[in-house]
Order: sequence, then structure tokens, then C-alpha cells
Amino acid sequence: EQFKGEVVHPQHWPDSIDLAGKRVTVIGSGATAATLIPALADRCAHVTMLQRTPTYFATGRNADALADELRKLEVDEAWIHEIMRRKVVRDRADLIERARTHPDALKQQLIAGVKACLPEGYDVERHFTPPYKPLQQRVAFVPDGDLFKAISAGKASVVTDHIAQFDEKGIQLQSGDRIDCDVVVTATGFDLSVMGDIPFSVDGRAVDFAQTVSYRGMMFSGVPNMTWVYGYGRYSWTLRAELVGQFVCRLLQHMQTRKARHVTPMTRPEDADMALGTWVDAQDLNAGYMLRSLHRLPRRGDKPEWQHSQDYLYERKALPSVDLTDPLFSYAD
Repeated sequence: EQFKGEVVHPQHWPDSIDLAGKRVTVIGSGATAATLIPALADRCAHVTMLQRTPTYFATGRNADALADELRKLEVDEAWIHEIMRRKVVRDRADLIERARTHPDALKQQLIAGVKACLPEGYDVERHFTPPYKPLQQRVAFVPDGDLFKAISAGKASVVTDHIAQFDEKGIQLQSGDRIDCDVVVTATGFDLSVMGDIPFSVDGRAVDFAQTVSYRGMMFSGVPNMTWVYGYGRYSWTLRAELVGQFVCRLLQHMQTRKARHVTPMTRPEDADMALGTWVDAQDLNAGYMLRSLHRLPRRGDKPEWQHSQDYLYERKALPSVDLTDPLFSYAD
């Protein structure tokens, strides 16, 4: 309320805002902030990224040498798509395995890549070295190093600190420092809109998804005719969207064959004493927006069918082979 400048959210950026000669502060450290900052750097006097905690970044060409070579050889685009899809999946699987078996080595590699893009002596330890392990949160890709180029050119800077309060001219920090600015962009504080914040009900009773158990991260115990598309955090999101879509089509065909109008996943007698945990393991994935929403998300069990796997190599075989006659599926006319 004290700040006399403009406060905007990336989703509601007004066309009328003129950044010429203005000092901009972007609050956040993830992919949104890293995308905005190089885009704003040439439009304003200076842009500052204010973050509480650093993010892991990887940089490189916004293209792939293999795809370039295949196009030179005039390989059919459909083939190139399939080849590149397999290559990306394999490369990501290798990265996930390295994060699991050699997290410290992977961390040093990521940090070294960032350090190579910044001026000698830049405080990479403070501003670009996260306190968590690689892939516990997403590694953000910086195409062609544009964020680091803006920093190196003096058009952008990074401040790692906590906000004490806003005043008329900007932001007071807990360290005692301050950032004077004319525009604040709030690229942080994301909260999951669980189930789209839709008030679902079954037979007039509100559904509390936190009291349900997830069937393979797609369906929920006691909730009929509903499938949720929730993708991968470490692979492309759409890889899982495709698998879920294929499963739904197969399920609908099965229901049509047996003339069923309803299908509801139900825990079985042998699941009565099953240990239940949170939607994700916080030791494996610990993004702030995820941890803040765990109390509203479905539970997971200790059996594969009641867990939400983030392993594409496993699910691309497991989901197509699901036995739709399993007693956990309750069908009704």
C-alpha cells in the first residue's frame, strides 16, 4: 500500500505500461523470472531479480545439433520428430539417474555452466547455488544464455535476500539493503489450483480429494467417471498427458463393451491396512508450490496401482498393460 510505483503480475501485464527509463524489480527466481528479465532488460533502465532462494539453471543453444543435421540430410519431419523425441527421453532419463546416483557431481556441473556465462568473480555461490539437490525442483533452461548476457552487460542484476517491507520508493530488505524501483513484477507465490478449484460432488456430497487415494495419479478412490491429467515434473508434461489420454480411450472402449456407464476405482479389502502418504515424496520433489498444496491433494499408497509415478520409462509400459478387469475398478450400468 505504501509503494507509489506500479505492481504487476506476468499474467496481467497491461499493454499501457511504458518501461522506458524505469527501474524494474522482478520478484522470483524460477523459469518465469528468468524468461522475463532478458525480455525486459532492453526496455527499461535496469531490471533486478529479487529472490529468496536460487534456482538451478542450464544453458545452451535453443536448438539441437542432431535435428539440424537430420534436416540437412532431408530426413522426413515425422521421422525427425520421433528420433528427437526418443533422444530427449533418453537424455532426460540419464539426467534423472545422475541426479539420483551422483547429485553432488551434477550440482557442480550445473554451477560450472552458469559460472562460465558470467563475469569472473561474480558471486555464483550466493546467487546461483541452490541449497537443495538437482531435480528436487525443476532445472530451468536459459536459451542461448540470455539471462546471463543481460547480467554481464550490466542491464540486469540479482539480489538474494528477504523482503522486510515495501515503502514509497521500493523494497526494504532484511539485510538492511534496499532496492529502489518504479515497477515491481510479482513472478512468485504460485499456488496450485487443485482440480481447477471446481467444487466436485458425488450424489450431493462434496468431494474432499485429500481424503481420496490416487489411482496411478489419474483417478481417485470413490470418485466415478473422472480422470485427471497430471504430467511429469522431470520429463515433458505432455508425455504423460498422452499416456493418460490413451488409457482413458481404452477404458471407455472397455466400458462400452461391457455396457457400463460408470467406473469408480475403489480400495480393496487387501488395501485396508495400506500405508498412505502425501501426493509426492517431499524428499524427492520439494518445489514450494507443491509443498504448500499437499494438504489439498489426494493421498498415495504403498502399492504401484495407488501411487503417482513420475517415471515415464516405467509408465509407458505399465499404463497400457493395466488390467481393466481388476476388482479395484467398480463398474455400474
